[in-house]
Amino acid sequence: MNSSMTKYNRVLVLPKVAVEDMGEYVCTASNGRNSISASVTLSIQSKPIFTIPLQDMHADKGADLTWTCEAFGIPEVRYDWLRNGEYLNRTIQPDDFIRYRIQENFLTIRTLNPARDQGVYQCKARNQLGATFSSGELRVLTLKPSFSKYPVNKETYAAEGGNLTLSCRPEGAPTPQFQWRRNGQLITPEAGRVVIHRNGYLIINGVRPQDEGRYSCVAQNEYGRDESQGQVYILRSPTFVQRPRNPVIALINDTLKLNCEVQAPPLLDLGYVWRINGIRADNFGHRRFVPGTEPGSLMIYNLTFYDYGTYECQARTPIHQISAVTSLTVEGPPGKPGGLQTLATTGRAVRLQWTDGAYNGKPLSSFDIEARTTWNSTWIMILKDVPPGALTPLNRREAVIDGSLLSPWSQYEFRIIPKNIYGPGESSDPSPAQTTKEERPLKYPANIGGGGGNVGDLTITWTPMSPQDQNAPGIWYRIFYKPADSGDSDYRTEDLKMMGNIGLRVVRVGDKNFYREYKVKVQAINRQGEGPISPDVVIFSAEARPNAVPSEVAARAFNSTAIRVWWRPIDMSRESIRGKLIGFRIKYWKKDIETPDDATFHLSRAINNSAIIVGLQPDSYYSIVAMSFNGAGSSTESEPFIERTFKSAPLKPPNAVVVEPLSPSSIRVTWRSSAPSQIEEPLSGFKVRYWEADQDFSTYTDVYVPLGGDLIGEVRGLTPGKVYKLRVLAYSQGGDGRMSSPAWEFQLGDAQTLRGGASQSSLSYCLVLAWMVAVLSCRWL
Repeated sequence: MNSSMTKYNRVLVLPKVAVEDMGEYVCTASNGRNSISASVTLSIQSKPIFTIPLQDMHADKGADLTWTCEAFGIPEVRYDWLRNGEYLNRTIQPDDFIRYRIQENFLTIRTLNPARDQGVYQCKARNQLGATFSSGELRVLTLKPSFSKYPVNKETYAAEGGNLTLSCRPEGAPTPQFQWRRNGQLITPEAGRVVIHRNGYLIINGVRPQDEGRYSCVAQNEYGRDESQGQVYILRSPTFVQRPRNPVIALINDTLKLNCEVQAPPLLDLGYVWRINGIRADNFGHRRFVPGTEPGSLMIYNLTFYDYGTYECQARTPIHQISAVTSLTVEGPPGKPGGLQTLATTGRAVRLQWTDGAYNGKPLSSFDIEARTTWNSTWIMILKDVPPGALTPLNRREAVIDGSLLSPWSQYEFRIIPKNIYGPGESSDPSPAQTTKEERPLKYPANIGGGGGNVGDLTITWTPMSPQDQNAPGIWYRIFYKPADSGDSDYRTEDLKMMGNIGLRVVRVGDKNFYREYKVKVQAINRQGEGPISPDVVIFSAEARPNAVPSEVAARAFNSTAIRVWWRPIDMSRESIRGKLIGFRIKYWKKDIETPDDATFHLSRAINNSAIIVGLQPDSYYSIVAMSFNGAGSSTESEPFIERTFKSAPLKPPNAVVVEPLSPSSIRVTWRSSAPSQIEEPLSGFKVRYWEADQDFSTYTDVYVPLGGDLIGEVRGLTPGKVYKLRVLAYSQGGDGRMSSPAWEFQLGDAQTLRGGASQSSLSYCLVLAWMVAVLSCRWL
């Protein structure tokens, strides 16, 4: 409302009053203590104003026309109709009374005639305040049908089984009559399936493949005819090329492929959706359900029992959907048994009862029963492949475990492992614990043995009884022993009741009974009684230090760093060795430089009467003594023997080594050598050392070249084609000297395959010679 107030809000001004300003107005006057109000009603009158004016109209000859106008005004509006400026109700010809009908603001003209009805029409709206006019021209058309503006669609696609609507909208007046043809044949309506409407529209319900073809619409009126054509293509419904097999039986943890292939028109996009028990497979949120490599296929990885159910393959195009259903059953080992109970029977026997788990597609074939105790937490098989047997009246399974399979005085838990043709299933939860009755020991101690200790001791050992073999509290042992050569004499016994579950006992038998054979036995006893006695086991009493002292000890230098020692064979009797001879200890030290307290020991674990001491200094004197020893210690020392090692072996290696071929299987080797120094032993000769290049160095062969001639050596018996390595060294009583370096590598064989070279600065080339078919290739490494 566009209003204003003046004179301290006592005057309300409404400029350009409009109809929407009508209503009751209230004026309120107030001060801080009281207020009063007065009201006034405002009424407004309006000359008619058109809210729906007339529009120009174009209508076909013979058609019906309804014209509407509407105006707003206060007071109430009345209407009159005029044609070409004259009131219709005064100028209508008597013949036209039946065609014209005036109802206030509605004008209806039936069966339009261009000669009598065309003109300018006015709608007059009036009330007490005045009148308002609205004009519109009426033109009655006559026109030959024409499809030039709205031809039939050139191509139309329809879905098989769907609905098809073809429009036929030619321009023409009066409204033409219509005919439809398919491939030249007149189309006649079919009740409920083919309908031709008065406006020319053709509707086909439940489209069939035979509805495809070329359609033409013919429009005709009194002024002529016209025709328009278009092609209709029927899009076939998809068809299955391969349906998923039904039903499907798969194995737990396997990978399953479900095939679903559909053929659809190439113009349509084709998609696949798999539903599992009504839920889309891609909604499961994990990667076990993925599309396969072939169209429409579904891969299921690591099958579980929860994957069973109905699988639906839906093939969709924008206009069709078909589906195929299969049922999946997942089979596998039996499910977990439940409700396992233990029921004690006579003695140590135990009766078990339980309820079967899921069979998972195959009947039960057998059960395995495992047990564990508080002594050993590892599950142990006690009954295997137990037949299922018949169910009890309460639909429970039952099995009895014989007492001979259980240990007395043990708290047992059991579990059941069901099996079918697919193998063992998940084991049951452990049963409630069941304690077996006490019994005397049923086993004798194991691993009975002994030996060692101090002179005069007989040490007897055994493995203490494990908790599961004790069978009752209060375990202890009784030992039996006697000399092995005492015949049928009684065993001496000793009860170890106060020592509990031990595994060793030392018995004094006297110093004279060193390293003597004894027969021993051990028996386990608990509060329920005595267990079985073990069989005889022969052991030795403790050893004494040997009395056998090596005599006539002698020695000779072996090389510059080793001395060979020998002595007269010792007496091997029991009284001399006083135990089991292990070997000999050789004690040695540098004469006049070291004392016996600084001596080094060489241990020889052989019982022969010689040994070699290594790691010595060249050209040095050593004092040497020998002792025999057993498990109790060493004998007294022999008289010392003094021997000197040789001077050093050659310190400088041969040089200028040259290898030349002699024949297909032999070579000649030459070298140069330096005279030995004063700290070296005189030379004894040279060795040409060679070995196959692909073998370990330890496989070498030596060719000896004595002194007294040229420094030339020949190597024969070589294999053509093989690659060899070669070094030269000098030797003396002091041992082998240093080898020439680097090693020569050579080969006898085909000249095309050989290469030669030398890296030594004094030999910058390699000579290749041929003799008949023999070729030598050499190079320094």
